[in-house]
Amino acid sequence: MLPRLCEVFNGLRNLNGNRYFAGIDPSASSEKFSGLCLIDEQKVVQFIGRWKSFAEIIVLLKPYQTQLEFVGIDGPLQPPHELGRCCFTPESDQCGHQQSGKYQGRYCEYLLIKNGYHCFLTTRNSFVRQWVSRCFLLNDFLKEHCYNTMEVFPYATRRILFPNLTGKKQQPGFRKILQKELGDWGLILPALSQVYSHDELDAALAAMTVLLHYQNKSRLLGDERDGFICIPC
Repeated sequence: MLPRLCEVFNGLRNLNGNRYFAGIDPSASSEKFSGLCLIDEQKVVQFIGRWKSFAEIIVLLKPYQTQLEFVGIDGPLQPPHELGRCCFTPESDQCGHQQSGKYQGRYCEYLLIKNGYHCFLTTRNSFVRQWVSRCFLLNDFLKEHCYNTMEVFPYATRRILFPNLTGKKQQPGFRKILQKELGDWGLILPALSQVYSHDELDAALAAMTVLLHYQNKSRLLGDERDGFICIPC
């Protein structure tokens, strides 16, 4: 029944009013902060901040839901086609799934790396398995609440939109320069004097990515078996 209800709900989108686009940079657990950013089609930031529980996301997005086009998630939304979710749990040693292809991880990740954008691979031996598992659960949670999700990769978005920008996002000086670049691109942040955290800025880049997708200025890397990652053209 839920998929049908979501179908009806999504049919009500965009009858009037502005369009909105959200980006989420999830952490590996609810004990750590994650980033969330919500922008409109004029690139005005409606919200940028941090969250810990999935329930907080719904509270923040609910007022915009009927006009919210996409939620971009910085993280894998599904395992490789030869692996299961069991491969990313503490009991993974017992499941026995293995990949037999010429590359490890998902095809979309292989294409990212081939295009010059280093990323974590979604493999059963990954040291970020807890983060991977939480990304799966976040995607499930948002879909259950009728949100259209899309996998994005803020690092690639930053490299494509701002190719001359170099540095580490953990450094406040770099983040300050990145915020200026975001402003030059057209993003209107609520507090220009504030230096936002790296997870908040990654969430902003995720939201920008799905806005560009809505504007037909993106491309999808991957296939139906392993999923797609959206990056700007």
